[in-house]
Amino acid sequence: MQQILNIFSLIPGYLIILAIFLVILPTILAILLRYSLYRHLKHLAGRSRQLLGGMKLESTPKIISKLEQRFIDTNLNPDQINTASVIEGIYSQEKFYFLGMSLECEFIDSLCRILPNLLLSFGLLGTFLGITFNLSSLSQTITQININDVRNLVEQLNQPLQGMGVAFTTSLIAIACSSLLTVLNLLWNTNIVKAGLLSHLEDYIDNIYLPTIQPVSSLEEAISQFRQDFDGMVYKLGNTIEASMTRAFSRIENSAATFEHAANTFDNSRFPEKLDSATSNLAIAQNQFSQSSLVLQKSTLSFDHNLDSMQKLTKKFLELNQQVSNINQQYSSLIDLNKQKNFIEQSGLKEIQLELSRLINKIQTP
Repeated sequence: MQQILNIFSLIPGYLIILAIFLVILPTILAILLRYSLYRHLKHLAGRSRQLLGGMKLESTPKIISKLEQRFIDTNLNPDQINTASVIEGIYSQEKFYFLGMSLECEFIDSLCRILPNLLLSFGLLGTFLGITFNLSSLSQTITQININDVRNLVEQLNQPLQGMGVAFTTSLIAIACSSLLTVLNLLWNTNIVKAGLLSHLEDYIDNIYLPTIQPVSSLEEAISQFRQDFDGMVYKLGNTIEASMTRAFSRIENSAATFEHAANTFDNSRFPEKLDSATSNLAIAQNQFSQSSLVLQKSTLSFDHNLDSMQKLTKKFLELNQQVSNINQQYSSLIDLNKQKNFIEQSGLKEIQLELSRLINKIQTP
């Protein structure tokens, strides 16, 4: 006991205050709140199970009364109501009493889940504050003490070092409290109780309460809805057919009036006479075109005949041209022969004259 008191005497006062107000008291409060919330949800789940079993309750829980009133005020079809969302909304408003205070179940549940992590943070905060302050005092002690006096130095350093070691006890306390809360959250698991409660409430509303306020079965309601839809469909179909027939008859009447107007216009006009005259003119034009075609055909035949004649004349002209060329060549040959003959005759006369002159000269010579 004396050692424990000595340890507490080493702990600074601010660390003790931080550990009490930030770790120990929140842990105790969280345990009490968690237990109260667990008991409240357990009580509601038990009451809802009793309702499912057909038992009549002396006092109906507020959450069930709110749900019943909500479905009474709702005029919608049960098939159109999302029962789960309605139950979730009512549960989010559920409260329980703790030490005379009305607290929300959802808020307390979230706080109890978050608190173990907060305790660890507060414990680390106290530890770092203790280390920081002890280091500052340690630095002052080292600067004030003579280094050569080792014994005095050790005695002066002993208290700050012990204080730094004790500072870690805040983290140990926070870890212990956080572990305790985690174990208690697991033992008093409100999530499981809440899930069971919501499931029982949904079962009670869908299968027991709603049939009592709206006893119409789903099959009869579906048949009634089908009858209404079918009557509406038949009515719409009749209106559509009537409108279509009306439009069709109006179009037929318009077409008949248009045809009658066209027939009257045709009778009043001289179209048949004009058509007969145009037909006669067309026949005459056709005859003239036939005659023109015959004339053109004869002209084409005559042109073909003339073309053949021209081709023959062209061939004859080419033959005559060839003959003229041959005659010109023969004439040129005759001219050459005549020139040669004349040349020969002149050369022969000269020789004869020379011979005669020689003979004359010989005769005259004695």
